[in-house]
Amino acid sequence: MSRQEQMSLLITEYHSSGLTLKSFCEQKQIKMPTFHYWRNKLKEKEQGAFVPIRAALTSAEHSGVELIYPGGIRIRLDRFDLNRIHQLIHLG
Repeated sequence: MSRQEQMSLLITEYHSSGLTLKSFCEQKQIKMPTFHYWRNKLKEKEQGAFVPIRAALTSAEHSGVELIYPGGIRIRLDRFDLNRIHQLIHLG
């Protein structure tokens, strides 16, 4: 297990421990600045990552959708079609 994975697990463990940060770090024999370093580093990494979304099909299924590409190209679909939108987004 990499150091990054170890610290990620420790941070998750801390959040569910109910302990103060000082008590947790003492118990795990981790220096508080080290804990802060890894928490900030992993937080930055999370913020830069893509987050998967799940489309919920509702009445929007019957409304139109417009995709706008760089350069001003617009494609209008008369109804919501997730497969078609996926194909158009992944052109190229």
